[in-house]
Amino acid sequence: MTTAASQYPLIGSAPIGNWFVPDTVQRHPLGSILAFNDPYFGGGEAIYLSMPTSTALRVGQVLAYDTASSFAATSVANTTLLGKQLAFLMNAVASNASVQYAWGVISGQFPVYSSASVAANTAFGIVAAGQAGALSAGKAILNARITLPATTTVIKANTVTQNGSPVLKVQNTDGWFVGVSVSGTGIVTSLITAIDPDNRTVTLASNASATGAVSATGTYNDATTFFNVATFNRPMAQGPIT
Repeated sequence: MTTAASQYPLIGSAPIGNWFVPDTVQRHPLGSILAFNDPYFGGGEAIYLSMPTSTALRVGQVLAYDTASSFAATSVANTTLLGKQLAFLMNAVASNASVQYAWGVISGQFPVYSSASVAANTAFGIVAAGQAGALSAGKAILNARITLPATTTVIKANTVTQNGSPVLKVQNTDGWFVGVSVSGTGIVTSLITAIDPDNRTVTLASNASATGAVSATGTYNDATTFFNVATFNRPMAQGPIT
């Protein structure tokens, strides 16, 4: 997601957007829910959660949380019939020995970290710890459906590259997020590692091989890591069937 406007009745709320970096400072009561509007993915809601220590997490990672654990999130277990509340991580979390705090998206449309591309208008489920994919018995993610497969591309015309630099200048970052694979003339195909608060500066994992203004293609997979876009409303892991 790009620069999103929050709709939260609290002055100084932590930002919602690509540039937000989870940290060790708790800025809101855990469990706070913030409504936001993203210019590409549309409106949604995010919940403020604590993250597990010494654990790196990706954008779109499937998190489980509950109020009994004071809104502490973990990667959802690859287990059937969990019956737990879920959220999809908004920003990547670096491994840290201290507790960090971040937003999980609980309603709207958002990329979901997955094991493979899943067809649009399809139900999906849990396939590994923290990872979604094809539906299987007892592991459905309820109140959610894939709306865009991981083959989705978002092209940015007039992207400025600088030979030997990993930094791209774009007109906006709408539809791009950390983990998107970017390719184009003079761009060594690589993943986005950071997006600047200016909404125009993107850092890749590799340096450009030429200087120019080109069309850059962001793809929601690199054949190893996949991001399907889901539409959801307070998703849950499937519970017992009686």
